[in-house]
Amino acid sequence: MTLGVTPLDYRKVFRKHLKEKYLKKGVDKCYHHGKHIESRLLVVKEHCISEKPPCGIPQQNNFIEMEHIFDPDEEGSSLSQTVVLQGCAGIGKTAVVHKFMFDWAAGMVTPGRFDYLIYVNCREISRFANLSAADLITNTFQDIDGPILDVILVYPEKLLFILDGFPELQYPVGDQEEDLSANPLERKPVETLLCSFVRKKLFPESSLLITARPTAMKKLHSLLKQATQAEILWFTDAEKRAYFLSQFSGANAAMRVFYGLRENEGLDIMSSLPIISWMICSVLQSQGDGDRTLMRSLQTMTDVYLFYFSKCLKTLTGISVWKGQSCLWGLCSLAAEGLQNQQVLFEISDLRRHGIGVYDTNCTFLNHFLKKVEGGVSVYTFLHFSFQEFLTAVFYALKNDSSWMFFDQVGKTWQEIFQQYGKGFSSLTIQFLFGLLHKGKGKSVETTFGRKVSPGLREELLKWTEKEIKDKSSRLQIEPMDLFHCLYEIQEEEYAKRIIDDLGSIILLQPTYTKMDILAMSFCVKSSHSHLSVSLKCQHLLGFEEEDRASAFMPPTLTLNQPFQLHNLPVSPLHLLCQALRNPYCKVKDLK
Repeated sequence: MTLGVTPLDYRKVFRKHLKEKYLKKGVDKCYHHGKHIESRLLVVKEHCISEKPPCGIPQQNNFIEMEHIFDPDEEGSSLSQTVVLQGCAGIGKTAVVHKFMFDWAAGMVTPGRFDYLIYVNCREISRFANLSAADLITNTFQDIDGPILDVILVYPEKLLFILDGFPELQYPVGDQEEDLSANPLERKPVETLLCSFVRKKLFPESSLLITARPTAMKKLHSLLKQATQAEILWFTDAEKRAYFLSQFSGANAAMRVFYGLRENEGLDIMSSLPIISWMICSVLQSQGDGDRTLMRSLQTMTDVYLFYFSKCLKTLTGISVWKGQSCLWGLCSLAAEGLQNQQVLFEISDLRRHGIGVYDTNCTFLNHFLKKVEGGVSVYTFLHFSFQEFLTAVFYALKNDSSWMFFDQVGKTWQEIFQQYGKGFSSLTIQFLFGLLHKGKGKSVETTFGRKVSPGLREELLKWTEKEIKDKSSRLQIEPMDLFHCLYEIQEEEYAKRIIDDLGSIILLQPTYTKMDILAMSFCVKSSHSHLSVSLKCQHLLGFEEEDRASAFMPPTLTLNQPFQLHNLPVSPLHLLCQALRNPYCKVKDLK
């Protein structure tokens, strides 16, 4: 240590530095919708649901505000040293975390509980072969000198490690205790290092805040010890309304779009996902009523992403449409190569290999899709990870077009990519691929990207799906709701029927299901003409607080030829779902 400078002095300097860093970053730099997220969380008791879960509408005591997630209980002990925030792509997990960091720096949350917050972007560190916990800490303070480790590690109970975007583990590394490390200085493979944190081998006295998609939760759950699990909620109508009002120059324009969503049930539900609201507002702020009319035809997530990219292309200035399409082609192969190599950060040399030049990176057009990494010298990443996943799907949808010169940059087939991590139908990329292969989207894809969808790929994907369903070992790994979302994206009832008819019974077993989940399920089961039993077991059904809309949610034309079971329904607005199913036009034979 420097002569005359005490450990206490360094603690003050480091804390001040960290607070200034997080305050400067600010919530608006994380996500445009960050300030509209109230950070209300739904506490989930377990990831694996018991045989008789208390399924129904969440009650008030099921919720907790993010700012209180680490508060002590009435007896003075903390809720948990480990908190896991789960949520689907685009729900705002990173925004919630950055808002928490900002509020901590401003002294508004957990006063006195944590001296230091160490933020780790799990996707960004995945490019390293080996890392140590000390590397993560010193990287947080890379722009300040001093004995970081000597000072910070004196009080490990005052540390909060934030692991943002916990990966979908490729291998069960956490099952081998001897692989894990308790030494902060020992370098380990990234997944092993992260598992060492989760299993409390590293810094057992410290606290953990983890964010993860539902697809990562099954393996993550097996590593957790006494963790609090909470689900980040979609926008409420009030939050969505506030967001739209903030994005348009006038309230009338904002409300026209907001109420226009009500004319399209699928889009209205999807726009409760913050990333979808952001995309809709981004492209409609300066667009005419014609685009708002077109918006009413958007039924799926793929529709919305394709709509966003096509509108960005049509409004570009200063470059030709061909040049814009050329940039998009480069982004597609860049995205696919990145996904293949678990890479989310790209240098100028990476962009050049995919035909994107320095001039292009300074172009306003690319700012709709890429952003420069803060603190990085000419290092870029996609605006949102789902953009990289969507463009990867486009890459594979167009790959057989021989005029695309960058196909050789990505060596693996789409089957190899998706089977590599055991994700299957849960991969957002494969869900987008299903959506892109809808017969009616071919023209829109060609207009936007200047290339035709590969002939024969649709039938190839269908055959692959049927093979996965019929193979018993593969079928056991499939979460039915993931399959439902894939089939919903392609929006072809005959296609869905061929797949669903191979399923004799379906058990849906997750902690929570959203309106979007039920919409996808309804589309799929109504397509089936075979003997089909659907059993829904969960703790909470989300998004059904409004009785009038809940009663209309299940369409009266729903055709289920076999019993449909909703287990352990409480007396609540959820009973309106049952009333809808009892409609004389509904062909359910038995309702339990």
